[in-house]
Amino acid sequence: MYPSNKKKKVWREEKERLLKMTLEERRKEYIRDYVSLSTILSWKEEMKSKGQNDEENTQEAPQMKKSLSEKVSLYRGDITLLEVDAIVNAEQQVYWCHPCSSHVQPFW
Repeated sequence: MYPSNKKKKVWREEKERLLKMTLEERRKEYIRDYVSLSTILSWKEEMKSKGQNDEENTQEAPQMKKSLSEKVSLYRGDITLLEVDAIVNAEQQVYWCHPCSSHVQPFW
């Protein structure tokens, strides 16, 4: 068996093992503290808890905006401690360089 095939087999076995575990069983295997997503308030809940009512919140908004504020959360802290399956960096920066300049600047 080639080394890459062996790695795939080991990865698949580990994936199957983890998928069979309950949340409590998986948490026992964590090597450091974690932040459960259930402890992070949604944007809407955060605004309610702070008692903030700006114009945008008091006006009747379309259903899409209401549901978005219930789905989005803002988190400040070490994102590697979040109890999630993956962390994705969706940032897309465009850089430009002036022809007469030797430095590159972000374009936004």
